[in-house]
Amino acid sequence: MGRKALGAGNRNKAFRPLLVVGGCHQDVLGRAGVAYEPATSCPGMVTRRSGGVARNVAVLLGRAGAPCRFVSVVGDDAAGRDLMAELVAADIDTTAMLVDGGGRTGTYLAIHDEAGELVSAISDLGLYDGFVLPAAALGGDKDRLVFADANLAPGELRRLADAHGDRLVLDAISRAKAPRLKPLVASGALFICNLPSAELLVGHPVGRPAEAAEQLATAGARRAVVTGGSKPLAILDEGRITELTPRPTEVIDVTGVGDAQTAGLLLALSAGAPLILAVGVGMLAARAALATAGALGELPAGVVAAALAAGETAEA
Repeated sequence: MGRKALGAGNRNKAFRPLLVVGGCHQDVLGRAGVAYEPATSCPGMVTRRSGGVARNVAVLLGRAGAPCRFVSVVGDDAAGRDLMAELVAADIDTTAMLVDGGGRTGTYLAIHDEAGELVSAISDLGLYDGFVLPAAALGGDKDRLVFADANLAPGELRRLADAHGDRLVLDAISRAKAPRLKPLVASGALFICNLPSAELLVGHPVGRPAEAAEQLATAGARRAVVTGGSKPLAILDEGRITELTPRPTEVIDVTGVGDAQTAGLLLALSAGAPLILAVGVGMLAARAALATAGALGELPAGVVAAALAAGETAEA
């Protein structure tokens, strides 16, 4: 069952159409206000927010003016309805979304200690395991840039890779989900992953992003972006590896930094920027996220302008 999106009021024709596929669920986060003790009740604060890498990226793209269609599955419950409403409010095309009347919208539940470190989590995301992609996610505009996260089942990720080839961008998300992408390393897709996830893709420990990029190339990857926190980020582009060092910045909050970086990168790619310039725009978005309390609600105007400028540079 689909839902109609709002009109294309905020869409910028300079951006290539995007299709975003993957996680759309709720995050419930608890943080202890005192020294955390297991097996007992700890005073603290519980917050609820919308989550899912693909969903977060789609909202940032939609609010930046990119024409974006989103494909995922939610339950026919209060959480699902709230998530759908937020997508529509961001001017995202939700006509290919599935509302599963017999399913339960996914929930990620995390407990953090008083310092903000994760001490326990439960991932209730089984709704994705049986999710079969609709035709809208596999065909359509051949100029469309496609992004998917590894919340999808391995077979559905393979269908996306077969359908979209080098127009597909895949996000490994985490060490737990990265193995789903390993069979697709040589598919021609662009891979986005951090160093721990890259280790799962290449099958052994690596010391730095550039080493991971080299190993991915050996495994058949054509393009990849491997991040490593403060370590130089590595870009693999058709056999060539480039390192970019993140600029030092004051860290207010790391929430949503990876999603912001991915959204900035995709926005620049959709404007026609080459990969190395697009990564620079993504790094600009990441710095903005680090300097913001909580996740970014939208990409700053400076990031959107940088994405457009990167696309214009490529055309010159």
